[in-house]
Amino acid sequence: MGRARFGQTERARRTLLTLPQALYHAAHDYPGGATALAAIDGTSAITLSHKLSLTNTTHTPNIRDLDLILDVTRDSRIVEAILQPIGWVGIDVSDLRATDTPRSLLAGISEMLSREGELTQHLSQSLDDDVLSDTELAEFEALTERLVQAVFKLGAAVRKKHEEDRAHG
Repeated sequence: MGRARFGQTERARRTLLTLPQALYHAAHDYPGGATALAAIDGTSAITLSHKLSLTNTTHTPNIRDLDLILDVTRDSRIVEAILQPIGWVGIDVSDLRATDTPRSLLAGISEMLSREGELTQHLSQSLDDDVLSDTELAEFEALTERLVQAVFKLGAAVRKKHEEDRAHG
């Protein structure tokens, strides 16, 4: 993990975001960006871009913008940003994809656990020298929350497979 600075894109992937950051990155990562999202809703692309700007303080996203971006992008970072301040973990298990098999999800969790082990070892060393950086804390919190989400998603995939197996046999 090191103490290297992350670029904006990498930070958005590795850490928990604020709601404005999550909306910005969800729109930015969506094919066509804010322009495509605005076209879906029939609103001004320029206005939506201004609302999503992290530096513009005169325009801010409203509940309709939140609804549009979350509905279209299904970006889990938005749900994380809403629920994280109150200590809840958000995971959408209603829309499992064909690739979300118990085996593939278990492999993903194993990979995260390996990364979590490296991270906790580094975190332990940071605590030993009594220096814990913002980056270390942010990465640890994000990885921990995403690990919990992955376990819940695995549970949903296992239940779905069990139901399918019962229906066919």
